[in-house]
Amino acid sequence: MRSNSTAGPSHFTRRRWGLAVMAAIPSAARGQQTGPSPPAFLEGGTIIVAACSRERIVIAADSKASFRTDGFQDEVCKLAVPANKVLFAASGLVGVGDWSAADEARTAAQRIVGDNPYLSRSSLTSIAEAWARAMAAKIRTLPPALFGGPQAESQTSALFAGLDRADEVNLVRATVQPVAAAGGKMDARTNVIPVEIPATGTRFLAFGMPAIAMEFLAGKTERAQAEVAQWKNYFTGSADMAEDIAIRLVELTSYFEPRKDLVGGATAAVRMDGKAGVRWLRRPPACLR
Repeated sequence: MRSNSTAGPSHFTRRRWGLAVMAAIPSAARGQQTGPSPPAFLEGGTIIVAACSRERIVIAADSKASFRTDGFQDEVCKLAVPANKVLFAASGLVGVGDWSAADEARTAAQRIVGDNPYLSRSSLTSIAEAWARAMAAKIRTLPPALFGGPQAESQTSALFAGLDRADEVNLVRATVQPVAAAGGKMDARTNVIPVEIPATGTRFLAFGMPAIAMEFLAGKTERAQAEVAQWKNYFTGSADMAEDIAIRLVELTSYFEPRKDLVGGATAAVRMDGKAGVRWLRRPPACLR
């Protein structure tokens, strides 16, 4: 049972779960609420939180997306399962017209690993690199006017997670940054790096709009301290407290983030481990499509 009380991680919680945070450059978008018709340009504010250990990974995300020209809506899935025992999550510029970041991830994963139930870190890195190249190629076809404000706001950050033959989690982060090119065209810089996972305990990663999640993980504010002091009560009987914390951090961001046009809606969460494979913990309708 979860309360709406406010607070951040206690010393006990930090020691037990080995908390750490990786923050990506926030993506942003502007607009006013409109109807649900799909726009030409999709850009999500997004909060994505991952709780990862060597044995399992849980990724939680909000479901609000902001559209440069047509406002925002609360029914967009930020998570995907592009191949057997592969998880994907992305924030930022995640779709234009008839293509999406998730579709590019599926194409890359199916081409590189197909239905192979296990993949090494190098295979996962190859998927992320292929995805980043495909995203960059799409960006090069777009007119600069679509990007509007600062191009840093249109960076796409993505996580790829997979299980190797030892049923241990590997994690890779990829970013695609639009940049202006000669002749009034667009180009993109890409970066793909493995994310280290501790040998014991859990590492928490937050990206998209990570400020609120970072505040509560650090436990340096009064509301963060009050919140985390209650976590043992909130999650009494939990089989995996880190799983619950990841979901809670998304909920807290949706509640406290001042830009309600950038984060919010239903929370989606998916888990992957060697014992159960991929299992949705929360699967709102947008993630059923």
